[in-house]
Amino acid sequence: MKISALIPTYNRRKYVQRAIESVLSQTVSVDEVIVVDDGSTDGTAEEIERRFGDSIRIIRQTNQGVSGARLRAIQEAHGEWIAFLDSDDEWLPDRNRQLAMAAEQLPSEVAWLFGDMRMVTDQGEGETVFEQYGLTVTAQKGIFSDSLSIQFPFQFPMLQCSLIRKQALLEAGCFADRLTSSEDFLAGFQIGCRYKFATIPSVVTKIYRTSDLFSTSLQHGGVDGPDYYRARMMAYELAIKTTGGKEPWAEQYAHVVRGFCKLPIVPGRGCRRLALEQFRYDGLSAKSVAFACAAILGRPGMRIWDVVGRVSRRILGRGPEDGRPSP
Repeated sequence: MKISALIPTYNRRKYVQRAIESVLSQTVSVDEVIVVDDGSTDGTAEEIERRFGDSIRIIRQTNQGVSGARLRAIQEAHGEWIAFLDSDDEWLPDRNRQLAMAAEQLPSEVAWLFGDMRMVTDQGEGETVFEQYGLTVTAQKGIFSDSLSIQFPFQFPMLQCSLIRKQALLEAGCFADRLTSSEDFLAGFQIGCRYKFATIPSVVTKIYRTSDLFSTSLQHGGVDGPDYYRARMMAYELAIKTTGGKEPWAEQYAHVVRGFCKLPIVPGRGCRRLALEQFRYDGLSAKSVAFACAAILGRPGMRIWDVVGRVSRRILGRGPEDGRPSP
């Protein structure tokens, strides 16, 4: 089996070198390393060439966003298995050996294999994702019978800690929607509705969430953006069609529609039209009808909805509801 390591990057000259070094220093080497420079203006590509030379392949393109960079990397890759790494994160030294060894034993119905990740903040290394969100893995190579169960309410198979079959990514149309954020969330559902997932218990990646990365982080910048909601609407709609409408997907679809409506970019008539999407799969409920009535008023109605919501949650002692599903 051949593995291609793919690193999309944009203006990360200071950090991408750490990511590349972590790939090149694996105990078992990958078959190729591809960096897609997505229109950087800070000399990222030039610094990579100077430092690493022919040990990696650099592909330059005009800025197309993270989805465009990921898709270009997949199309250029020669390996049967794809291993993504974001340019501000790093692999642990034995990652490729452990995942490759497990992947060789997987049946063809499994298209996505993932390990655990450790978060690094300004306070240092913290809990792993499995520890923090409660995924217990006892087998050395566990295959999940329900691929969607590990996508929500928390998405465990993150791109940075995974091996994914190239053909499955292309068949499912992953990253073709050109989302500027949450493209990984949608990809998990696109693969999960077609294939099975497997995991190993090992920590294979460090993911950095330090303050110096905050202003340019896709996770930070995309949370309040339209593609956050578009990705989830597409993901939940796909899950509804795949499962025949089983919960919680219809409810979550309506939930993110309401969040999308409250964005400042969806004023007036746009808000009213979008609010009707609540009823596509979830039917009528007191909450959806009340929200549709508020949406008729456009921006003023959304402000009233938020005020009433804050008051009711304070009375009932509940946490905030902003249209986002649970983490």
